Amino acid sequence: TISGANKNLIVDEVLREITGIRYDLFKQGYSHSARRVLFLYSFLFKLPPTVVISVPERLSGQLHADLPSAVRVLASDFGLRVIVDGSLNAIPPELLATVRETVFDVGPMSRNQIESIPEFEDFVGFRKTHHLDGPVWKVLGGSPARYLKLKETIDRLSLSNAATDTIVSGVKKHIGAVLSNALNQNVLSSSATTNEIIKLFREETKTTSKVSKGWLKQKGYLLENPNKVFHEVNISDRWYIEPVTSAVALIISENIQDDFQVDALLEKLFK
Repeated sequence: TISGANKNLIVDEVLREITGIRYDLFKQGYSHSARRVLFLYSFLFKLPPTVVISVPERLSGQLHADLPSAVRVLASDFGLRVIVDGSLNAIPPELLATVRETVFDVGPMSRNQIESIPEFEDFVGFRKTHHLDGPVWKVLGGSPARYLKLKETIDRLSLSNAATDTIVSGVKKHIGAVLSNALNQNVLSSSATTNEIIKLFREETKTTSKVSKGWLKQKGYLLENPNKVFHEVNISDRWYIEPVTSAVALIISENIQDDFQVDALLEKLFK
């Protein structure tokens, strides 16, 4: 679905996918056709059908999609099990307060988990052989998707028969670009309120990577959403504020202000 989508638009999109009908030529809606498909599905499989609604990140100033109303219609009127895939920035808070939802928070993977992914075996071996694994972990953290992007860079250079030194330089260039993006697209593009939180965070998190939501409130701040610098996380039933990525965390902790300092940080990491 899209940011700001109303209930009817979301429901129609789901029913259109269920029926496979792309155009409602007779303006009758998708409801009758969807009910027939769902009846047949339930009759054959004896289970409620499941649909997945993917919710993209909201940009600043965009409204939430009316997911609470849409999910209620899909579940109550059509008997669907609904999975909403999105971040806390994208999902309306009301959807997480119905007392009927189950929330699965897919957090970062550990370093061992990342390195145990079979598709990354050769990739991990190359990084360790050339002493790149430490700096790469510090910048990319526990996100397999970010490692996949780096692997694609290495694979592309390997296919072109590039020298080992060229591939190593490519890795460093990729990590530098991740840090530069974290600075320019996240930290430097943040609001005045988020800038104040960055200052507090830098002062208070010298020995930790997060602060409690209550502590931030006591300091007079609440996190703005959407936010490209920080997000809320629930750890053992306690709410915390932490940087959205490991790269952003490094930019904040090292007090990086421009791309020249990014270059210096990169040199320090791979020293």
